Amino acid sequence: MTRLIDNPIRRKLLQKPETVARRMKLDSGMIVIEIGPGKGSYTKVLAKNILPDGKVYALDIQEYIIKRLKKRIEKENITNIIPKINDAYNLSFEDESVDRVLMIACLPEIPDPIRVLKEIKRILKPNGLISLSEMLPDPDYPRRKTEKKWAKEAGFELDEQFGNWFIYQLNFKKREI
Repeated sequence: MTRLIDNPIRRKLLQKPETVARRMKLDSGMIVIEIGPGKGSYTKVLAKNILPDGKVYALDIQEYIIKRLKKRIEKENITNIIPKINDAYNLSFEDESVDRVLMIACLPEIPDPIRVLKEIKRILKPNGLISLSEMLPDPDYPRRKTEKKWAKEAGFELDEQFGNWFIYQLNFKKREI
């Protein structure tokens, strides 16, 4: 499915990495996580937008995804991307240590999305942001109201939304108590 979802047409016309990154309000020095980085097309743009001191942790549970991404960033000499195997239910990050999290066409593939969102909430700084993005024809495509419901149950509130029924990006922040 990675080839179908992560293809040049999508990245150039429908879901441009630069647009996704701009909507996340990235800044130099941020710590960003991308869960499910695929080929790393979005990861690279995130990394570029947080230079010179920021870091992107590209996380996946599949070793071949991480190995492929490591080869790509070594070949392209990108030094601020750290690919690593990680369990989205138990992220290896301290509480409130991350500025931004991006998940593109990834959250609905995880059996317990609310549990993952609660774990992301744990690691996000108070002013942190999680950005969820989906696009048809992904077979696991959820309607935006489904992701909004999951996020609300996990303790997030909608900050901004972009797109339409076919392709969307939702940015959430921690709900203040």
